[in-house]
Amino acid sequence: MVIRLDEDEEVISSIAKAIASEGISSGVISSFVGALKGCRLILRKGLEKSISTHMEVIGNGNISRYKGAPLVHLHVAAGSDKGIWIGHLTEGVVDVFCEIAITPIDLKMIRKYDQSLADSGVTVPYVLDFE
Repeated sequence: MVIRLDEDEEVISSIAKAIASEGISSGVISSFVGALKGCRLILRKGLEKSISTHMEVIGNGNISRYKGAPLVHLHVAAGSDKGIWIGHLTEGVVDVFCEIAITPIDLKMIRKYDQSLADSGVTVPYVLDFE
């Protein structure tokens, strides 16, 4: 499946909506390319950054389920004349367009909340498991 997101669409929620409509429960995001006008990244444990500038992005990730809902796990490298940032994308707004290639897989991937990760300061404390 290939998705094109257009200007002003929110990346994570738009991917989740598209895969839900296609009935995809687990998959691999093999390619994410395009441009964002703003985003929020987790750069490392305990450090998040909001960026509000045009940036070109590339990335990959996976699709799993948490409590029955799609969970998009996407890491990106984003760059502009202001700098380069690499991290876990928690939200992003498309500038111009983004193209995302997703390959569904038969393995059922689920996420489980991990309290010890949350206690240690991990912002997205969901570990991958399989059914």
